[in-house]
Amino acid sequence: MKISIIGTGNVATHIGTALKNAKHNIVDVTGRNADTTNELATLLSAKANFDIANFDSSAEVILLCVKDDAIGAVAALLPRSQRVVAHTSGFRSFNLLAAAGDNLGIFYPLQTMKKGVALDFKKVPMLVEGSNETTATTLHTLAADISESIHSVNELQRQYIHVAAVFANNFTNHLWELAENILNEQNLNLDLLRPLIARSAENVAAHSPSQLRTGPAARGDFFTIDAHLNLLQNEPEMTAVYKVLTESILKNRI
Repeated sequence: MKISIIGTGNVATHIGTALKNAKHNIVDVTGRNADTTNELATLLSAKANFDIANFDSSAEVILLCVKDDAIGAVAALLPRSQRVVAHTSGFRSFNLLAAAGDNLGIFYPLQTMKKGVALDFKKVPMLVEGSNETTATTLHTLAADISESIHSVNELQRQYIHVAAVFANNFTNHLWELAENILNEQNLNLDLLRPLIARSAENVAAHSPSQLRTGPAARGDFFTIDAHLNLLQNEPEMTAVYKVLTESILKNRI
């Protein structure tokens, strides 16, 4: 299938690579920055394009891999057509693409992605949605070429999944960052916690998080909780985070 990609960031890079590896033809890559656009176009054996209006007209599918706030504006620059136009946002509606045509959809990879960090795309859950059955089928088939985990979900379901993903990934990563800050203040290294972090990830891969609660809040160990807060007394932001999460665990513990 001939595919045009708009965007040159992390998602565009990983999705484009996966599609190319699945023998799809990435006809062009559109971006604003010459260096990143040329780099990704070279990686995908595609033409570098710097004007959305000049995208390759042979494209059967256009994927907008851009920031959420830019989706509507970018779609409005596309000539209206019957080709499939989809974006990769986990939260926004495909209705933002309405200016580009009637065959609109979602092609959302539920995974954290960074350029230069290897990713087995076959394991990435793909959430797809279409404005009509034909579009949904096209996107489902395309997703099945790059992933073994395809899910047809509606907009509200996808939005709740996205919120859950923020808790599971973004907030968790920030907590690791705060933990690293605590250690650094004592001239210690995050390497001390890496085995613990790895074990936590292994455990949740096989069990419900509700079965894995440990620590002072899960035990109701208020002496230790108070002692922790005493250590954090000069860190108001960390103290606030600690209190909110501790109170949540206390309310939900068995």
